[in-house]
Amino acid sequence: MTTVAVTGVRELTRVSVLVPECGPADVLVRVAYCGICGSDVPRYFDGGVHSFPQVLGHEFSGVIATVGSEVTRVAPGDRVAVAPLVPCHTCPECRAGRPALCPNYSFIGSRQQGALAEYVRVPELNVVPVGDLDLKVAALIEPLTVAIHGVERLPVEAGQDAAVLGGGVIGLMAVITLRAKGLRRITVVDVNPWALEMATRFGATHTVNVAEKDLAAHFATVGAPQVVVETAGAAATRRQALAIAARNGSVVYIGTPTTDLVLDPEAFEHILRKELLIRGSWMSYSAPFPGGEWTQAPDLLAGALSDPAQLVSHVFSLDEVANGFAVMRDRHARRLKVMFRASEEA
Repeated sequence: MTTVAVTGVRELTRVSVLVPECGPADVLVRVAYCGICGSDVPRYFDGGVHSFPQVLGHEFSGVIATVGSEVTRVAPGDRVAVAPLVPCHTCPECRAGRPALCPNYSFIGSRQQGALAEYVRVPELNVVPVGDLDLKVAALIEPLTVAIHGVERLPVEAGQDAAVLGGGVIGLMAVITLRAKGLRRITVVDVNPWALEMATRFGATHTVNVAEKDLAAHFATVGAPQVVVETAGAAATRRQALAIAARNGSVVYIGTPTTDLVLDPEAFEHILRKELLIRGSWMSYSAPFPGGEWTQAPDLLAGALSDPAQLVSHVFSLDEVANGFAVMRDRHARRLKVMFRASEEA
């Protein structure tokens, strides 16, 4: 079979390898679509992998080709998404229902072969049946679970107001999640007009382009949000999250940091004076593994306000992987989720 591996800094190589054989509790998935995550970008451009060669890809869907002798829950022909975390299931964190905090985990696409390939072998526990959901849309399940997990780290209630900082893919997934939970006013903040337009399509009731409008002035008019979801990982948005949250509000940080963060005393004092609840969110798993995030996600996509396929802005073949990564680095591209089609049947 064909795989595409990172073999050096900015080096992608097509590598032919044997199709993996299933262990007793494994399934073999014929990959349909695989998305690029922001975490994949430094793995390619900066060589930030555990070792070379590394086949990337952890946001993917496909069809089960074969199953191991002990597999009972799924069968060949089933359409699935795949949870990429492979926890040990035996450490104290796993036994306490916190698999994302497992110190002994492996991960499809960074510590073992990923889905930029025709086939991937995965544990039966990691497959999530998606029924008739379009396989391109099903490859959005993994990033959606990241948003679901983050939102569920907070005491979110129907009728509250929320702000989402960052209108990228995870930000839009947070909008879908918040809308499904019945929040009243959902404001998305970004500097990209096109991203803000997409946010409105998927359920944002308000948008703020901070290149054109003062954020504090906006919330002084409409009221401070009780729930703030930070998805951009920028220093500015990490500070803004504290500044705009309502008294006794809550903030969850989902976005991976890209720069240092310095809080002056006034900025830090928002936490104290407003008695804010601050939560971090890491990956997207709970108990029983892979968690309720993964069972919710297909239904949320099927019930999205707009066709979730609109979240996929680019699709490339496995022959065009470098082109896909170039789009990820293009600041001027109208880009949301960049995907690769690994199977001609997809």
